[in-house]
Amino acid sequence: MTIEEKVKLILLSIFNVLFIGIFSYVFIDALIHPSQVFAIMNPWIVLLLSLIVLVILYGVYHTLSQLSKKSLIIFSCFNFLVLIGLQIFFLRYFQVEPAWDVGGVYHSALSVKDGFTVFPEYFTDKYPNNIPLFLVELLGMKLLSLLHIENYYYVFTFANALVMTLTMGCFYWFIKRRLGLVAATWGSFFMLFITPLYTYTTIFYTDTTVMIFMIFGVLLYDLFYHSKDRSHYTWLLLMSVVLAIGVLLKANVIILLVAILIHFVMTNSYKSWLGFFTGSLLPFFMLTILYQQWITPYYPVEKAEIGYPMTHWIMMGSEGRGTYSATDDEFTNDLKLNQELSNEQIKEVHLEIIKDRLTKNGFSGLMNHLKEKINFTWAEGTYFAPEKLSRLPVSENVYQPYIWGDAKVYLVYFCQAVQLVILGLIVVGGIKLFQQKSAFEIVLSIAIFGTFLFLLIWETRSRYLIVALPLIMALCVYGMASNEKLLN
Repeated sequence: MTIEEKVKLILLSIFNVLFIGIFSYVFIDALIHPSQVFAIMNPWIVLLLSLIVLVILYGVYHTLSQLSKKSLIIFSCFNFLVLIGLQIFFLRYFQVEPAWDVGGVYHSALSVKDGFTVFPEYFTDKYPNNIPLFLVELLGMKLLSLLHIENYYYVFTFANALVMTLTMGCFYWFIKRRLGLVAATWGSFFMLFITPLYTYTTIFYTDTTVMIFMIFGVLLYDLFYHSKDRSHYTWLLLMSVVLAIGVLLKANVIILLVAILIHFVMTNSYKSWLGFFTGSLLPFFMLTILYQQWITPYYPVEKAEIGYPMTHWIMMGSEGRGTYSATDDEFTNDLKLNQELSNEQIKEVHLEIIKDRLTKNGFSGLMNHLKEKINFTWAEGTYFAPEKLSRLPVSENVYQPYIWGDAKVYLVYFCQAVQLVILGLIVVGGIKLFQQKSAFEIVLSIAIFGTFLFLLIWETRSRYLIVALPLIMALCVYGMASNEKLLN
């Protein structure tokens, strides 16, 4: 073993220890302090339910390991049919009028459907990050109009459900490649416990529509990484394009690209770096530059003054639970529109506020803030679905109380138990990766850890984990499959 390889092995070991330690803390904190966002929960009941869920999941995995290939395929198909059935149920009974940012994008697209010349104020004044989704919806509306279809949002939610199902198809493909048919079949059963995969079908937004870019990006990287013929660079170029589109739709996807770059550097000799960096980054930057050149003429003001500066979201994430703050939003809006400060000046104001908050709270205050933020983000098992589904429901029905009404406590307890199992399996997966430092799946833990760090700094809530859910689920499957191997 060369000195370079030894150093990389040590660095990977340090990372794995850090990953296991942090997510062990997250698991223990969620166990002791289950989220109280939607219901006051008894930790002992959550623990009991999570043990029941874990026994069911492990029992199913053990049973699947004894079935034939044909039976596994049949069971997998059945699980996907159940998922589609659940999605149809929520599409039927939980349609909502587009509100919050979903409504901002949708109504902006609707307002310029017949004559788009410049981006609406919603993007230029506040949120330019949603411009790609706006363009997708605008194009969708024009195509649907040609087909004489006027209920645009309902079609968008149907497309949303379809994308989420395809996301799980990519997830299944990835797990089958890496861990085999038994693990993939178990993964298809496990996904039925992940409620955002169907509760969010009627919320057409980047949280769900971008999930597919995360798992498809990892899948393409896997195909490149383990391909031995000359065509493997085709997979790399396709991965670069997929991740570029994903980053345009939701900047968080850049975390996966960084994780892939780190993984490749840490597992390959420097002699192969040039070809990899060229193939992965050149198409990425070319596509990004072309996109910027295309949309810049539609900016009504100078590009540097478009939207809030990024410090706005860091400021919102610097206090309390680090979630959305209407007060902070109104403050930035006043600086930009009423006081007419430039974005550079607004950044300076934001940085002073962040500095004051950190100074005022001190080290212990900062630790309490981060503890609150971690719990609010990672220990909430519904991923904020009851709140989003309760906003402007299209109609009333007998099922709504069990999702966001007076009887939602049952759903909340179930989701909390599942979330505890997810966190536990993440830790188990991390332990297995510590034992097998060269395992490809470490790219998953790097990406998940990057998401953890990002949401420590940025505005946060549990909903922001949805985009990374396929990666989290994949590491959970690795944890379950590895646990079975360890027991044998």
